[in-house]
Amino acid sequence: MKIAGVICEYNPFHNGHKFQIEETKKQTSCDAIVALMSGNYVQRGDISIFDKFTRAKCAILGGADLVLELPAAFSMQSAEFFAKNAVYILNSLNAVDYLTFGAETDNLNQIYEIASLLANETSEFKNTISENLKGGNTFAKARALATGELLGENAKIILSQPNNILAVEYIKSLIRLNSKIEPILIKRKNAQHDSFNSKDSFASATYIRNLINHGETEKALEFIPQNCHDIVINSKPVFISEFAKAIMCELYKISIENLRNIADITEGLENRIKREAETVNNLSELISKVKTKRYTESRIRRILLNTMLGISKEIQHETPKYIRVLDFNETGRKILNLAKKSSDLPIIKNTSQVKKINSENIKKQWFRELMFDKIYL
Repeated sequence: MKIAGVICEYNPFHNGHKFQIEETKKQTSCDAIVALMSGNYVQRGDISIFDKFTRAKCAILGGADLVLELPAAFSMQSAEFFAKNAVYILNSLNAVDYLTFGAETDNLNQIYEIASLLANETSEFKNTISENLKGGNTFAKARALATGELLGENAKIILSQPNNILAVEYIKSLIRLNSKIEPILIKRKNAQHDSFNSKDSFASATYIRNLINHGETEKALEFIPQNCHDIVINSKPVFISEFAKAIMCELYKISIENLRNIADITEGLENRIKREAETVNNLSELISKVKTKRYTESRIRRILLNTMLGISKEIQHETPKYIRVLDFNETGRKILNLAKKSSDLPIIKNTSQVKKINSENIKKQWFRELMFDKIYL
C-alpha cells in the first residue's frame, strides 16, 4: 500500500484542502492519505475554530483516510518546531511513502537547495543571520536575507512567504532524519495564505474564519465542501477572545522568572510582556503593544497561549512519545493495522490504552494534552 502524508491544521477544512488531497492522489497515485493535524491549538498562535474531532471528521469526508494529532505542545510553536515534530511523527510510522505540502512556489529544486543549506548551517551563515537580527529584523526575515546572500534573490523571496517557509522546514526535517519519505510540492490554488480575497470557490482559512466570526456562516460555506456543511452549521465556533480573561489572569499571576521559561520567550521579552500587561485593558491591546518589527503578532499570540497552558521551553524541546488517532475510515483502519507493526511510537486511541503502557513519559504527554483539551472545551 502506497501512503501519502499531509501535515495540516484544517482550521477549518475548506475547498483548497480538498484540492490538495485530490492533487496528492493524482500526483502520487497513492492508495491512502494520512493527515497529521494540529489539535485544538494551532501554529499561528490561536485557538482552532472547531474542536479537533469535528475538523478530523471533515477531513475524512474531504478525502483523508486516517487523521492523527499533532499535540498542542508541538503544533503551537514556530515553523521550525512545528515541522520538525510533525515530520518526526510521520516518519516514525515507517509506513508513509510521500509527504505532500502546499507552497506559493512550484520550484521544488529551489526549496530543496534552501532546505539543504538550513539543515547544515555553517558558522558563517549563522553569523550573517545574527548581523541581520541586529538590524531589528524578525528571525524569519534575517534568515531570508542571509539565504539570499548565498543562494540569490529568488531564494530570499521564497523564504518570505509562509507556506514556502513550512515547505523548507519539512524538507529540512526530512534531511536531518535521513528519511525515506519523498516530498511532493503542490502549488497553492488561487487564494493565498491569510488573504481576505476569494476566487471561484477558494478562499483562505483566515477569510473563512473571519466570515464565521462575523456571523456570515452562509457565505463561509461557499468555500467549504458540500458534505461538510451540516457539520459546520451544527458546530459551535471557538475564538481566542473567549480565552482573553484566562490569559490576562495568568499573566498577572506568573512571576518574571517563570515567564522567562515559557516557550518562545527570548531576549528579555518577558519584561516587556509583564510590563505592558499591567497597563492595558484587554488582550488585543496587549498584543498590539508588545508586537514589534522583530516580534510578530503570531509569535506573541503563541507566547501568550503557551503561558496560559504552561508550555515551557523544556516542553517545547521534547519529542513526541506517542501517536494519537483522531478519526479514520475503512482504508484508514488498514493503515493502522500496517502501522502498528512498523511504528517506532505507540499508536493510541484512548486513555485506557495509555494506562496499560509502562512509560511515564508517554503518560505525562498524554495527560498534559487532555488538560489542554479541557481548557479548550
